[in-house]
Amino acid sequence: MKKIIYITGLLSLVACKKNIVPKPDHFLDEHQMESLLYDLALLESMKATESHTLDSLQFDAKAFIYRKYECDSTALAQNMVYYASFPKQYDQIVHRVDERLKAQRDSLNKEMQSAPPIEPNIPKRPPLPPLDSIHP
Repeated sequence: MKKIIYITGLLSLVACKKNIVPKPDHFLDEHQMESLLYDLALLESMKATESHTLDSLQFDAKAFIYRKYECDSTALAQNMVYYASFPKQYDQIVHRVDERLKAQRDSLNKEMQSAPPIEPNIPKRPPLPPLDSIHP
C-alpha cells in the first residue's frame, strides 16, 4: 500500500512539471507581455471614454498593437493562453500592469489638480422680454 501511495505521489509530482500549453511560435517575454497588456488597458479605457475622438481619427487600436509588438491576433491569443497556464507568473504580470496604471492615474490626477480650471466658452444669450399679456 505504501508503494502505491509513493508511486502515485511521484507520478503526480512529475505530471505537475509538464508544460501543458506549448510556448507560442511568436513568444513575448514577460516584459513585452506586461507592456502589451498595459497598452491594451490604456487603449480600452480611451475607447470607453473618448470613443468619438478615436472614431474621428479612424484609429484601429488592435492594428496598432499588432504592429507595435510585431504579432497577429493568433500570436496574441497564444501568448495569453500560455501565460494563463502559469497563474502565479500571470498574476505578477497583471499586478505590475495594475501598478503602472495606478501610477499613471495618480500622475494625471496631480497634473489636473495643479492646472487652472477651464472656463466653458459658452456665449451668453440675451434675456427674453417679459410676457405681460398673451395676445392671440
